[in-house]
Amino acid sequence: MKTIGVDTNVLITLKLHRQPGFNKAKSYLQNCLDGKVKLFIPLPAILETEWVLRSYYEYPKEKITEYFEELITVENIFTENKDEFKIALNLFKQNPKISFTDCVIMSQIQTRDYDFLTFDQKLEKLYKSLS
Repeated sequence: MKTIGVDTNVLITLKLHRQPGFNKAKSYLQNCLDGKVKLFIPLPAILETEWVLRSYYEYPKEKITEYFEELITVENIFTENKDEFKIALNLFKQNPKISFTDCVIMSQIQTRDYDFLTFDQKLEKLYKSLS
């Protein structure tokens, strides 16, 4: 099965139904849902999508996490590590004062069982609560 990498602008276009491009993006998503192709979302595209939706389009955190949760439930959509992505989303939902990027960092540290060095007190507190 063919795999297609997806950029930030495709994720934003799908979420916002932006033209031009929405019909093409929707067609690729439908092919993915039908099992004809796989879609790969690189981690930087995920991080950038969260940032654009939050800061430019002023989307609330809940809507952003819902969108990401919808994407990762699709069988033929994958990221570098879906389990880490799910952990990051859960951390993001549960910790209103921690950025999504920091939640991704924390999920990667936690799943590898590494010690952690930071000068960010909120992040240090989160790390200690997970240990």
